[in-house]
Amino acid sequence: MMIDPISIFLVLLGAATPILFAALGELVAERAGVLNLGVEGMMITGALAGFAAAYGTGNPFLGFLVAAIAGAAISLLFAALTQVFLGNQVASGLALTLFGLGLAAMLGKPFEGVRAPVMPAGPLRINWIVWLGLVMVPALWWFLNRTRRGLILRAVGENHEAAHALGYNVRLTRLAAIAFGGAMA
Repeated sequence: MMIDPISIFLVLLGAATPILFAALGELVAERAGVLNLGVEGMMITGALAGFAAAYGTGNPFLGFLVAAIAGAAISLLFAALTQVFLGNQVASGLALTLFGLGLAAMLGKPFEGVRAPVMPAGPLRINWIVWLGLVMVPALWWFLNRTRRGLILRAVGENHEAAHALGYNVRLTRLAAIAFGGAMA
């Protein structure tokens, strides 16, 4: 039996896509100067919400959108703890991971053994979400390195006091970066 290397590559590409999205979201948060160790909690919460929405509606695209919204919503809890109440980022992130895992274990019981609708394949029989992930890499690079907002975000992360002295809202920039990271997770 011959193993097809192209098929293996395509399967690995699909399997790595969720990690790619989470890594891109965390990249933005890190560039804003936030250490977000709660990414796994955001991922699992978004996955549960997205699965429930896709299963309930039969629409995998709606499930994808709901997953992003749920990830952003749970990330705002982390943002409130670390940016508003000035809690420790490491402790808050780890607590959020445990919270997300516990929430998914509790609310995910009814979905055990259930199959969700399948996302249709795009060009070259590759899932549309994989294509979106591949497009997001250069798009995010361009945003961070070639736009004014990206420069502000990086300035906030590298020297928040200087960014504040220049009149940029450090807290709002970090809140937006955390929310984006949660949506990507």
